[in-house]
Amino acid sequence: MELRDKLNTKERYQELINKKEKFIQEDFLEIKSLAEDEKKGIQKYPRRNNEIIEAKYDNIFNYQCNILVAKYSIGQPISSIKEEYKITVSFMEKGWDAISGYIEMVWMLSIGIMLEAEPDILEKLKSLVERDHLNDYLVDFLLQNCTQWSKQTPKFKFPRPYKATQDIISLAQTDKTAALERLKKYLNKEWYRGHSDLGWYDDHKSKWQTHTGYWSFESGALVKILGLDDTLLKDQPYYPYDMVHWRKTT
Repeated sequence: MELRDKLNTKERYQELINKKEKFIQEDFLEIKSLAEDEKKGIQKYPRRNNEIIEAKYDNIFNYQCNILVAKYSIGQPISSIKEEYKITVSFMEKGWDAISGYIEMVWMLSIGIMLEAEPDILEKLKSLVERDHLNDYLVDFLLQNCTQWSKQTPKFKFPRPYKATQDIISLAQTDKTAALERLKKYLNKEWYRGHSDLGWYDDHKSKWQTHTGYWSFESGALVKILGLDDTLLKDQPYYPYDMVHWRKTT
């Protein structure tokens, strides 16, 4: 098993995975206890039981996203990643919201496209976007290419760095080579810097060893949708090459 993201070690990735799996088990036990208290009319904490339960589901989804990314980074086979992906999506209904979960939705749609997820999984993602009225150019484009979705929002929820994807999509209509060059620039100079305000930025430097992997999953989805030749991107940092080409290796 060869590391895909070499900014952490196998031992540390595995330690993170084990820790997040433990947290998920603990939160599910806490949810069960809180639900029982709610039925009995018992309120042990200042916050309402249901508010805490909602927060726990949010935690569970975030932990599961960490596990999914870490398992890809550590080098687990795509067959294993596909199963982990299904688990992650199953946690989204109660644990995701559009206010804080934009990037996770882009990840889940993009991974679903690359791994050719079952229609019912992609429909679940579509329903969540509808439920929370997430209006975004990239999300709409991804949905158009994996579900029956006709809406196309002109704006981006986060123009930095995602507006670059509009350039890639537009260029690909007439010049796929130019589109690939734009994508390479996005990966080289814009994608990582564009997330400098997020908690996971530079986490590979953290003394707490919190790094699960840096991946521009939407770049892989765009290559697959637009039919770009990504040979030059095989060893490109942040680019999930073997997720795009998993059928050739299975």
